[in-house]
Amino acid sequence: MAEYTYDILLDRLAALCSQKEKCEYDAFAYLQKKGVPSADCQKAVDFLVKNNFINNQRFATAFARDKAKFDKWGVKKIAAALSAKKIAQNTIQEAVSQISDDQQKETIMAEAAKKAKGIKDLSTPQAKAKLLRFCAGRGYPPTLSLQIINQITNKQYNQ
Repeated sequence: MAEYTYDILLDRLAALCSQKEKCEYDAFAYLQKKGVPSADCQKAVDFLVKNNFINNQRFATAFARDKAKFDKWGVKKIAAALSAKKIAQNTIQEAVSQISDDQQKETIMAEAAKKAKGIKDLSTPQAKAKLLRFCAGRGYPPTLSLQIINQITNKQYNQ
């Protein structure tokens, strides 16, 4: 964006923020990608934060809820993604704490069971390791994952 005025820049970013939750990091990165000087980027982001167009807590909560529900991510993966967006650790903890243990268990059970259908012999240690790596890649807690994997493999083995 070679030629711009601060008002046009602010209007464009405000419109984006009103359509979809944004964090400060995303808004700043968007403006820098457009070639806006850092000082102007920060000024615009500060204005939008002050006027509640951007709120990192609101963003983190929505991000965590959506990633857990629609993308089937675990809390560790969600926390890592939010951390990469420079969200404060206390904000991240508050956002992921809203994901219930029951919701996580249901998700792990459903996703691991789907993955297990593609594995021929679930009684082998390699099969359990494969399922555990799958769960770790999705960001599920290891102890909970192993507990559910044992349930799935025992159920399949006893049938």
